[in-house]
Formats: sequence, C-alpha cells, structure tokens
Amino acid sequence: MKFRKIFVAAAAAVMTFSAAGCGGGGSVMETAAVEELLTLSQETMATVESMAAEITMEMDMAMGEEAIETTTVANILTKQDPMQMQMDMYVVMEDGSEAQQMMMYAEEAEGKLRTYMYSADTWYAQTMEIGDLGQYDAEASMELYLNNIESFTATAEEDINGTKTTRIEGIIARDAMEEAIQNSGVADSAASLGVTEEQMQEMYADMGDLPIVLWIDAEGYVLKYEMDMTEMMQKIMDTAMGAVGETETEPSVSITKTSISMICSDFNNVEEIVIPAEAKSASFLTTEE
Repeated sequence: MKFRKIFVAAAAAVMTFSAAGCGGGGSVMETAAVEELLTLSQETMATVESMAAEITMEMDMAMGEEAIETTTVANILTKQDPMQMQMDMYVVMEDGSEAQQMMMYAEEAEGKLRTYMYSADTWYAQTMEIGDLGQYDAEASMELYLNNIESFTATAEEDINGTKTTRIEGIIARDAMEEAIQNSGVADSAASLGVTEEQMQEMYADMGDLPIVLWIDAEGYVLKYEMDMTEMMQKIMDTAMGAVGETETEPSVSITKTSISMICSDFNNVEEIVIPAEAKSASFLTTEE
C-alpha cells in the first residue's frame, strides 16, 4: 500500500466525521451555569435553519523516512428544509502547493439528495440518501457534540470574530464517539482499507475519550469547536494496516497530528444556494429511483 494512498484514505476518514458532567478546576463559570449554557445552546442550534462554516483539518503523518503534512480547508454553506449545501474544499501541502481542490453542491429532492461534484475539470452528479453527507452537516455535528459532551468545564472567555464567547472544554465519551464514527462515514473509509466490523468493534473497545472544545456565545450559538483526533486516527490506521498485512512488509504509519476545527457564522442568514447550470447538466453516476 503506497503512502499517499494511505494518506488519502485517512484524510477522507477525518473529513467524513461530531449530558451531564462535572466541572473541573480553573472554571470561569459555575457548573450549573455551564449546564444552563449547554442546554441553551442545544435549543438555539436546534432552531438554526441555515449557516456558514469553515472547517480546517491539519494532518501530519509519517511512514519510515517519508512524511506528509497537510491542511485541508472546507468552506460550507447549508440550508435546511429542504436541505441545500455548497462546499469548496482544498488541500494544501507543507510546501504550500495545492494538492487537490473540489467543489460540491447538494439539494434535497423527492426524499433523496442530488449531489454535484466538480473535480479534475469535470462535473459529476449522483443521487444519495438523506444523511449520507452528514459528515459535512455542521448543524447535525453540533447537535451530536452538544448532546454528548461530558466532564466539561468553562475555562475562559474569548472573542470569536468579535463576539464574546465562553470556552468550554470537555470530552466525547467512548460510547458516543462510536456513534459519531458510524454516522460520519469513518467506518466506511476504514472498511475500504480492509477493516472488518469485528476489528472496528475491538478498536472501539480500546479507544479512549475524544477531547473537544466549544466556544458558545450568550445566545447559545456555537461559534467554534475544536477536536484532537490524533489518538483516534492512529488506532484506525493501526487497525487498517494490520487488516491488510502491511505491518509485515512496510514501516508502520505514525499519525503525529490530526486536529479539526470549525468556525460558524451567518446563522439563519444564508441566501438561496444556486447550483451552476453546468453542474445540473452533468450525467448522474447512479440511476435515480
């Protein structure tokens, strides 16, 4: 298995990935107040009908003497009921060169999603099930994280794009993280590398908690979140390499950094998303039902 093929699969796994608790030391807010803010945020984010988000993923990995450091940025606009999405994504290598660029639109029609993707100077169209793009649905991710954050504490008050927010640090516990992995498409990416369901279950059992940081304003809007997914991606990669026997013939793959952050804005203020005519004219890769 070539190193860059491994990297592409790992990057896809990350980009396709989102209670009660006890406050820790150093909190700038009482635990009860943090709980109230999280409850308010659940209610506020549940009413969001449109938003903009910028997702930044940094991944550093090494295999023997070869190393890759990349930054992937995805700018996403979403609207709900019916669902519409626009995404511009690009990957920048360590030397500043652009390795990949992709544009995608999606629209809900007749109970399914019609997606239009532009890559390598060509438009591709496909029909998918509602929920298949959940990894890019910022609102759905926020709901999952807000409902499952544990061991949280408010650690600071910080400005995000000029708005005062409360920084809340916590964890997504293993049980909830398994659901997040399943919903995000990471499991499918692992399966494409030869990982079986049984191996995934063994990996879940051995996986620790996922650290997460949320920045929430006084109205309950989540303006930013960050996650450190290094440990999770290392376990997935170890499982994948073992599944195809690569560890016997190739140096192990070391995931030295996997971090993902999302900055959200324009809540309920996204205008109609217009799909380009050239995208609409693309032939569908699957037959519509």
